[in-house]
Amino acid sequence: MPTLGYLTTERPELRLRFLDPATARIHSSTRVTEVAAVPLAQATAQAHAFPTPNALALVTLEAEVNAQTTAALEQLLRYLKQRRASGLVLHSAGSEPHVPPSVRQQAVHLQLPLLTTTAGAEWAEVNGHLQQRRAQFAERQVAQLDGLLSSLPSQLANPGAGGRIVTWLADALDVDVVVHTAERGTLSAAPDETANLAHAVLRGTPDADNVEHSQRVQIYGMDDEAVLCVASCRAFDDVASRLIRHAAKLLGLCEQARRDHHAAVIAPRSVRQAATQLFLSGNIVVGQVVANTILPALMDTPDTRVRVIDTGIQDREPTLQWCERHLRGALVSPCPGKAKQIIVITPTKRDGSIGAALRQMIGGRPGHLMGESTPQPLAASGAGYQEAAQAVRHAARSPERISVGAEPKFAPLLPRAAAQAWARALLAPVLASEHQELLYTLPTGLSFKPTEAARGLGIHRNTLRQRLARAGSLLGLDLNLLNDRVLALLALDILALPAPPGEFPAVPAPDFTSLMNLEAEAARGWAEQRLRPLKADQRLLLRTVCVWLECNLSVREAAQALGLSEATVRHHTNDASIMLGMDATTTTISVHDTDVVTIADVCFAAYLLTGTPALRQPPRTAEQRPTVRY
Repeated sequence: MPTLGYLTTERPELRLRFLDPATARIHSSTRVTEVAAVPLAQATAQAHAFPTPNALALVTLEAEVNAQTTAALEQLLRYLKQRRASGLVLHSAGSEPHVPPSVRQQAVHLQLPLLTTTAGAEWAEVNGHLQQRRAQFAERQVAQLDGLLSSLPSQLANPGAGGRIVTWLADALDVDVVVHTAERGTLSAAPDETANLAHAVLRGTPDADNVEHSQRVQIYGMDDEAVLCVASCRAFDDVASRLIRHAAKLLGLCEQARRDHHAAVIAPRSVRQAATQLFLSGNIVVGQVVANTILPALMDTPDTRVRVIDTGIQDREPTLQWCERHLRGALVSPCPGKAKQIIVITPTKRDGSIGAALRQMIGGRPGHLMGESTPQPLAASGAGYQEAAQAVRHAARSPERISVGAEPKFAPLLPRAAAQAWARALLAPVLASEHQELLYTLPTGLSFKPTEAARGLGIHRNTLRQRLARAGSLLGLDLNLLNDRVLALLALDILALPAPPGEFPAVPAPDFTSLMNLEAEAARGWAEQRLRPLKADQRLLLRTVCVWLECNLSVREAAQALGLSEATVRHHTNDASIMLGMDATTTTISVHDTDVVTIADVCFAAYLLTGTPALRQPPRTAEQRPTVRY
């Protein structure tokens, strides 16, 4: 589209220049659709004599500029501004015209450029040239639309597609555009929503009186009487009308594609994510009901395998889409707590083909890692997830970037009857039916960082904080301390274990110290194996980790207790985290800054071998000590 800058630089025969050179930088890009010669004596009396929007008015000054001429020029400037003209050119034969200061000030105030010219007959062919340039511009715009149409199949469902079409149409035709529906109001507008002539047409406001031409086209494909409204102060030619109809049809296709995409992708993904969270939290029956419509095989499978795929934040969506397309026999869900992970739950009878497909996919994507659990009963899907989540942290050290299984857990080593009695006694205040919401919150809320835990539970961080505070008050535990957190997590792990055949004998609930002394040989052997990488290190990493755990994961307090620098302690704990497969963040200062789920077993192993941290069960007051039957 020709501009003022184009006319002043590319058409030297017009001898056109800005009256104030400083305004050239501001107004050079102003579009010009035509040049209209306006007789100054008739300009204010005949509205039809004035140019259309984006036209350049040309006024010839026949005589010396007097007070009457000055007033006429000031009035003309106001009217040109109202008509959205590109500017005013003052023509004087032979010499540059004298422009009074008041006219200059009026032009600056209205932000309307003033230009001068001494050319005469040269202006006769300008409009023909401008029309030719506009035609070339229109052809380019049509070509752009053809290109857009050819690429639409992969872009129609994009939520921003409608807005881009509206913006493109407004720029291509230099018009005001609005998409409006009866129920949802304005969906998109261009160039902006506040000073939009199409809005004025739709609402019937006084500004609509300035609109000489408008078109309304119904958008088929939307359910609430959507309309595309285009407004302009000049008539629409055939090319413009066709573009408007194409745009309306395209907007309808975008809406239909958006609904189809939601029905085909977004809604099933929400169902899969909900079912996954139910399985991992132990709500097996409800999870099976939710998943039945998308994966009936989970209704009768005895065992499952859980996999965690780490893709990196940027690659999760394309990998997730690949899994949704190719793993029809598995339950695939984005991990709500980890923005770079995908959870895959597979019935064991379908695990062979799905495992092979996943291994091939991981091999072809160099930045991806995968952790696999061992086969687990469906009721123990939560334990399978923890095993896979721990395994994926070791996957980077595997040539295939895949790790199977994880370090053995501590809870299964304890005598089942005594451990169950202790766990139920510890968690008794939240096991009552009226506190099921708190019990549901505890495993995730105590294991992960607040942001990740709240996202995984689908609640606000403040809601999570309030629930944990309430649970801590009922249990008589300070859940801001690592000691109390790992005790609660151990009790939850014990209660999450699948029940073996038969019934447990009724036994009294032991205290924590007594429980740790049961099966001491097996537990100590497990602890030796768990901490073997640290004991073999020459830097006394085990001592550093034990003190760090004792100091509630505070690097600063651990450094003071050890007489080392914070940098050294942070370096040691980072190395230990990698060796032990812990997801530990040591750059911050409290138990809230890391994933405790991977630290709890290390904490118990250190206690069994060294006595540090000195884990202890806080006494419960009479008010907090409910009557529990076993």
